[in-house]
Amino acid sequence: MSRIAVIGAGIAGLTLTAELQLAGHGVTVFEKSRGPGGRCATRRSEAGPFDHGASSLHAVTAAFGAQVLEWQRAGWIAADTAEGARQLIGVPSMNAVAQHLAGEVRPTLNLRAEAHVCAIEPGAPAGWRLRMLDGTLDAGHFDAVAVAVPAEQAAALLAPDVALTEVLWLTRSEPCWTVMAAWAEPWAAPVAAWVSTDPTAVLARAHRDDARAGRPAVQGIANRWVLHATPQWSADHLAMAQADVISALSAAFANALGVSPPPPVHAAAHCWRYAQVPGPRAEPCGWNASLQLGACGDGWHRAGDIGGAPPDGIERAWLSGRAMARQMALTLSPG
Repeated sequence: MSRIAVIGAGIAGLTLTAELQLAGHGVTVFEKSRGPGGRCATRRSEAGPFDHGASSLHAVTAAFGAQVLEWQRAGWIAADTAEGARQLIGVPSMNAVAQHLAGEVRPTLNLRAEAHVCAIEPGAPAGWRLRMLDGTLDAGHFDAVAVAVPAEQAAALLAPDVALTEVLWLTRSEPCWTVMAAWAEPWAAPVAAWVSTDPTAVLARAHRDDARAGRPAVQGIANRWVLHATPQWSADHLAMAQADVISALSAAFANALGVSPPPPVHAAAHCWRYAQVPGPRAEPCGWNASLQLGACGDGWHRAGDIGGAPPDGIERAWLSGRAMARQMALTLSPG
């Protein structure tokens, strides 16, 4: 049995972990946030939950389509009637997908939450050790390490593999400012979901969160909306104060829908520095068999099925995590 460290508990990292554990390997997952999910995230607040990361998912490959069908039958996801049956959402939140994936490998899942890895270092006499953000070395000694975080963050960790690091630095992510707003008084909106066709605009898309399947009602809250800025606007305003981001996206939202909502009783902003990858790599993942180091995630697996559409971020993450597990299986000690 190999001892493996997986850095990142998003969809890619959890998919990879599940397959490795199924093969009998010992896996420790390091996640710098408080829990699993990555960009498949839900923000809790006194106004209710907001799906402020990935807003939906859909399948274009046969493999992920089969997986999605299993998730639907299990009640993890459902069709989003606001955006069309082709779009699927987690129930009762987008983060529920990651929570269920993590649940599939519990109680054997060794998840180290709020564990920020800043470097991968050679162990003695062999293998790898992980240096934490506070400067300490984790007590674990690992035969292999797989990094399942955005490409820019993976590149910083995978310094021992120069070639893989160079590949990852060329795989760039785009940012996204997101606003979560709630109103105490009801007001009329012409749609429950809106998408822009102008990449130079302020607002890229918006959805009414409380209108989605399985979302809880909150006393004193009439509606909740999530607003996502375009990548270009977000990149141009990375240093903007949150209050100004809220004002800018709220104004763009009112203009786009042709409404004049009252001031919200709750508003917050979050900047996803690595929100989406416009040019993912064609390879399914990156794996160095001699070093036992690799990377997977939505920056990989651009190709879908032959003649089919390219997969989106969540699907790429799942496909890449699965591909990484199969690559690792060729060189790891049997479980």
